[in-house]
Amino acid sequence: MSLDRLTSHPKIKALLLVIVAVALLVIFFRYKWLRRSIRRQKQKQRELSQRRYIRSSDKEAVFERDNYTCQICGISRDFLEDLCPGLGDYLLLEADHIRSVKRGGSGNDIDNLQCLCWRCNRKKGGNKTNQEVQDEIDYGIWHLEE
Repeated sequence: MSLDRLTSHPKIKALLLVIVAVALLVIFFRYKWLRRSIRRQKQKQRELSQRRYIRSSDKEAVFERDNYTCQICGISRDFLEDLCPGLGDYLLLEADHIRSVKRGGSGNDIDNLQCLCWRCNRKKGGNKTNQEVQDEIDYGIWHLEE
């Protein structure tokens, strides 16, 4: 039986039409679902970035509150200045979330922020507490006093 004879039959034409219509509906709804999931994902990323963002005025307030001292290892601008004048300006301090964004913390609450040196902040990440990092580091002010 040739293809022309098969497609000329009315029932087969109707069946092919139904199959094409169903395929188009499936493609349409999958496309809609994909667009909706992408929109939701972008919304979540926007919300997360807003919770993670720390204003520069808040950072400066945290640094002054913590006296430009890392809350984990204890290194400070004053300590470096005592060693060598001008060295304190090279200490890279960062404002860090005490309770991480991943665990529900926010950058808008100044009580949830602390001053950390870059090294401790990288070790802490979003999964560890200050005490866990302090137990595993082998540097900092307390190691100099031993």
